Amino acid sequence: MGSVYFFIISENELNSGKQEKAVPALSEILHSTIQPTEMASNKTKEQIPANEDMPEQESLLQGAQGQTLITAITSFWQQCSRHNNCDELLAQQQLLLDDDRYQLLVNFPVNQQEEQSLMGESLISQDASLADKIANVKAIREQVWGDDAALLFQQQDAYYDYRLSLSDPGNSVNQTQNADDFIQEYNQMLAERGDDLDSFALSSDTAKYEEALKSIPSSMPEAETARIKAELASQYLTTNELQSITNREQQVDAQEQEITDYQQGLNALEVTLANERATTMKTMSNEDWLAYKADRLYQYRVDFFSA
Repeated sequence: MGSVYFFIISENELNSGKQEKAVPALSEILHSTIQPTEMASNKTKEQIPANEDMPEQESLLQGAQGQTLITAITSFWQQCSRHNNCDELLAQQQLLLDDDRYQLLVNFPVNQQEEQSLMGESLISQDASLADKIANVKAIREQVWGDDAALLFQQQDAYYDYRLSLSDPGNSVNQTQNADDFIQEYNQMLAERGDDLDSFALSSDTAKYEEALKSIPSSMPEAETARIKAELASQYLTTNELQSITNREQQVDAQEQEITDYQQGLNALEVTLANERATTMKTMSNEDWLAYKADRLYQYRVDFFSA
């Protein structure tokens, strides 16, 4: 299961609210009635079959938080489903975990499926603010997980707060109007978020550079933007890394220009065809017109992409 908190990197992705990868279907996981209390009374820990990496998993189930805990619980259900011994391993975990963690483990597949369903059914507007989208996600999680939401999603909440701070016009980074101030404020922000940089995928110098470029205020003068790119490239990138990023940016720019050119040409052709239909092709039958139009559009695509 991927790092769930990265699904909201862009504002639009919040609309889906879907996680990258779900645990196995309940029909596969909960293949039999679970009776952990009864089984725990009849078997000792030593008698219960364990999976190959159970010692490490047991430690994580007892003490982990956030994404690490989500991954450990997901792994537990995937493994016991594969080995067909979920009842036995749940009975073992009942002896090891406190009641809150045990209930979290037992109810995890059902709760996760409910969360995904509610996220998918959420009708929050595409035009809603980032704050409203994040609030919607948090409300659904609190509804499903209750007090466990903080235990499971603390890293994601920290990332949400970070994204919100970047979108706040009052943020000190967004108020900068020259390269020196921007770089100072950006580096200060990274220092303040030091403990979270790994979970934000911002621990590498390349990631810090690219995040900085995305954080440059739209009001920043063009000359100052160029200075920011040059100075941060010197600070964070090797020559090869800078060349790789430059090549990628050029490829993206070329693709965007190609899309623009294609659409402009297509729009012009549509105008020409509409004019022909109203004048020189006015007497053509509808069937012949549709065939003629399809041929013109096909030929446009062939000519455009073979140029």
